[in-house]
Amino acid sequence: MVNQWAPIYLKKNQKFEFIDELASGSIPALILKKAFSMKTCKKITEKILDFNYITNGPGIKKKIGVSLNSFINQKGIYFEKTRFIEKTLEQYFPYNEDPRITMQNLLSIVFSMETEIAKENNSNYSKGVFRFHGTDESFKIHRDSAHYEAIGYHVSKFPLQFSAVLHLQPAEYGGELVIYKKIWKHSDEKYRTPYFGYSEKVVHDIESIKIKPEAGDIVIINPIHYHAISKIKGKHDRISIGFFFAPTDEQRLACWA
Repeated sequence: MVNQWAPIYLKKNQKFEFIDELASGSIPALILKKAFSMKTCKKITEKILDFNYITNGPGIKKKIGVSLNSFINQKGIYFEKTRFIEKTLEQYFPYNEDPRITMQNLLSIVFSMETEIAKENNSNYSKGVFRFHGTDESFKIHRDSAHYEAIGYHVSKFPLQFSAVLHLQPAEYGGELVIYKKIWKHSDEKYRTPYFGYSEKVVHDIESIKIKPEAGDIVIINPIHYHAISKIKGKHDRISIGFFFAPTDEQRLACWA
């Protein structure tokens, strides 16, 4: 389909038929250009900056929302905190104004599959996480895989996993998404660093691309490929919303964070 390793750019309501190529990595990223307007992004940003429950998590100092990676061995606490935060966020974003729901609806159009929040024992998984990266911060080289990391959770049974990230406020300088043309394998664990991420040795001499998203862009990747965020400079935080999704046996897309 493509002659070089480069992202595919789509309009927000355009269908995409090459999910296998995205899964295999022959396409590094799918970018829905201007999926949200600048005005909407600014409105969402103003709301979340006024939110009281900002926490931290693996590899990140500031976030809003519950991520599975923070509670790998604490399933009960994960679902308990998810219920609390989601109920609180509903006061800020009624259902039809929640940008994470809008993102799901766009994925339904792009991939021609209905989306749903992943559930386990009648408990909903987190809908997504708002992330803030500040000046001089970066996000270490890492990969995401519920199939490997979250054994014991229902979402670990999905053989494929994708991530979708909406960029609300780009960094003034830096903050590019760096994607490496390498899929994680178990033998790479020798390069793992304490707490979060991997040594740069894991991608030594590996081809990579940089994506500088604009506000309103949704970037979709297969996160089993190593990826990182370059160092951020300037006055403003890099702010985004992200979640994972996976095709199910029922030909739906289950979403979680």
